[in-house]
Amino acid sequence: MGLYKRKDSPLWWMSFRHKGRRRFESTGTKNRKLAERIHAKKLTEILEGKWFNEKKVEPVSMDALLTRYEKKVSPLLSSTTHDRNQQMIKNLRGFFGKYQVSEMCAPVVSRYKEKMLGEEYSKETIVRELGLLRRIFNIAIQEWEVCDSNPVPRVLRTLGKVDNKRVRYLNPEEVQKLMVALPSWLRPIVIVTRHTGLRRSNILNLTWDQVDLSRKVIIIGKTKNLEPLGIPLTETVCKVLAEQGKVRYLNSPYVFCDESGAPYDLCRVSVAFRRARKKAGINDLRFHDLRHDFASSLVQAGVDIYRVKDLLGHKDLRMTVRYSHLAPENLRDAIKVLDEKNSGYDLVTLEKNKGSAVS
Repeated sequence: MGLYKRKDSPLWWMSFRHKGRRRFESTGTKNRKLAERIHAKKLTEILEGKWFNEKKVEPVSMDALLTRYEKKVSPLLSSTTHDRNQQMIKNLRGFFGKYQVSEMCAPVVSRYKEKMLGEEYSKETIVRELGLLRRIFNIAIQEWEVCDSNPVPRVLRTLGKVDNKRVRYLNPEEVQKLMVALPSWLRPIVIVTRHTGLRRSNILNLTWDQVDLSRKVIIIGKTKNLEPLGIPLTETVCKVLAEQGKVRYLNSPYVFCDESGAPYDLCRVSVAFRRARKKAGINDLRFHDLRHDFASSLVQAGVDIYRVKDLLGHKDLRMTVRYSHLAPENLRDAIKVLDEKNSGYDLVTLEKNKGSAVS
């Protein structure tokens, strides 16, 4: 335990351990001698078993904490984020639900990380789920005051930074193998995703009132960016949607739904897709890569990056330029100027080109 000065504060601060945790508290004064007296008083109270700022907190289970976030906070976010949160909370509850909040510590969180790695989940998925758990703990500390420390950041730091600029697309052979391996209920979902570039949550929550086959367009009211998005449909997608309409459940508004009329669960889709990928012998492919495949196919076909941006619903062009390297043919005319500025000589043989004059 000791006194120290912080760069962002003119006051003296105290640092000490209490119940095995590092605590920090301001003395509220700039005076060194007064800070020392406050420090001594604090030390005496700790030795006597007192803690003047400590509040009695009722025991809270992790299951209750996750449920509170799921019902009180997540619905206030965008529909895409809320849908993704629901699946991640389900995963977190499956592992942490048996714990009390007071039992949560870095080793417990680390065991979850090791479990996910052992089950071959991607680093991006683990970082995303632990990032949500970190946010939940921050709210629990700052707003709900049901705990006073966050065990997640130290574990997250060990995973390092995640490269979000991944670009993975399918070659024709992989497309054929994947389509054969997919279960019949998932195949139309994959086809529509590859031909529209929509996010998984938008596809699974797609309703018939968002589809206009006469105009060949899908209108999404709100995307991840909280903005509407209109996607023109290919003949392939129109055909798939027309077939879906023939087996439409009258009690369900969803284009893709199970026998009860409910939209397919995100986890069910991910698991089925992963099994089909393995059956097809395709490595390193996630469902979200179908969105990359959509963008990559357009760029390689010569569609300009600005139109690809609009089709993907990106707010910032920087999100789209990751695909620009896939269209080197579009740059070929630009570099021809180098051949034209060779002073009339073949730079390999140093012979004068026919029909050229040297100035």
